[in-house]
Amino acid sequence: MQWWRLSSVFILLCLLTVFGCSDDSSDTVVEVDTSNDGVASLELAPSFTLANTELEEVSLSDYQGKVVLLDFWATWCKPCTEEIPLFIELSDEFRSQGFEMIGISLDDEGLKVVDPFIKKLGVNYTILLGDAETLNKYHVPAIPSAFLINRKGEIVKRFVGAQGEKAIYEKELKELL
Repeated sequence: MQWWRLSSVFILLCLLTVFGCSDDSSDTVVEVDTSNDGVASLELAPSFTLANTELEEVSLSDYQGKVVLLDFWATWCKPCTEEIPLFIELSDEFRSQGFEMIGISLDDEGLKVVDPFIKKLGVNYTILLGDAETLNKYHVPAIPSAFLINRKGEIVKRFVGAQGEKAIYEKELKELL
């Protein structure tokens, strides 16, 4: 069973590599479904439980009532790593207002490469070790991909590719905080 999970993660990471680390911010998509009698309804963020860098289990439900920016990334993805300083700043600036930044690493080598990398950059937010199941639940088309989740646990915005500017994330956060 373990070999199947590792094979699945490897195949997904290969596909992400082929389709690239996207830095095209024009792929930003708002996740809104208005088929419910014209009233906007939002997709509930899929639940997950993953290990953090201390190998403790962390669930999305642990952040209930908070605004969450969930970022799928990898150490080998240049656009991904270029956005981390922006996320550090956002975490510093908005944490006291009920914001939580969560990074989900998609590195095959896991903690072996992630831990020294985040320590070097001084990452101040939660980093989780991703898996194929979570990647599939969120339908991640490329990395980096980030999902903005409101206090009700609904996905209000999906960012595909590096946005490159703190102001893009900041604008969306301020509307939810």
